[in-house]
Amino acid sequence: MNIKTEQSLNSIRALAKQGASYYQEKQYEKALITFSEAIELKPNYAWAIAHRGETYTQMKRYYEALADFSRAIELQPDYTWAIAHRGQTYSLMKCYSEALADFNRAIELKPDYAWVYACRCQSYEHIERYEEAVADLDRAVALEENIFRYWRGDRALLLSMCGRYAEAIEYGERALRENPNDQLIPYSLAVAKACWQGRSSAQAEIDKARVALESIVNTDTEGDILCRLGGLEALEGKTNRALHYLQEAILVRQSSIETPHHDPAWIDLRTHPTFQLLMSENTEVLSKSS
Repeated sequence: MNIKTEQSLNSIRALAKQGASYYQEKQYEKALITFSEAIELKPNYAWAIAHRGETYTQMKRYYEALADFSRAIELQPDYTWAIAHRGQTYSLMKCYSEALADFNRAIELKPDYAWVYACRCQSYEHIERYEEAVADLDRAVALEENIFRYWRGDRALLLSMCGRYAEAIEYGERALRENPNDQLIPYSLAVAKACWQGRSSAQAEIDKARVALESIVNTDTEGDILCRLGGLEALEGKTNRALHYLQEAILVRQSSIETPHHDPAWIDLRTHPTFQLLMSENTEVLSKSS
């Protein structure tokens, strides 16, 4: 390699590095422009192509993201990062068969890839393969304990989705003793106990869960928290309040519509006309944004 060629490659790498900095700062338009400049100078630059794809994903320009990921993988067939992130893009588009195929391939190439187990867990949950979701959550946490912020509460809720209520209660109570500041565990306990033993037996847990959730409602997880507050109202048979919380949750974070489809707290409201209207309207909006 001559000096001029090496200098040119260094300039291209510097451009790509600047694109990555813009991406980290969530300046996605600037990241897109900078990655594109690097790719124009080096059209077979798989790393820059894949990271432009991830930038497209963050901008919800999913088809352009898929095109970039696929091009990067074509250039570098064992590019595990690109395969995994294409899988996550497919998952966001609700193309779960394609997502699972990519996640499985990524895990085959890198069996200790905690992030992929976490993503595959979420895809399994969306298609109601709850037992496999629990198994993947356990694998992800074993590899990287803090992969999810509130994974203990999520695990207890997944156990209830599996119908394993006694186990969910036992696990949740133990997890809460060990992690008393985890505000999502009380909700999962309330759901498990109400579904298994009836609302009257779970009233104390419902009240504790409400206090815990209200203490963190104004956070980056606000949509999910509002959805859970609605779930508590649903457990108590307060239909209007539950649906109001759901509507508020969707306004904050549209993807919150996923939660009631799976959370057992909402099971009695899934046939309610307002619930179905909220689900259909916002599912259509999400589909158009894909």
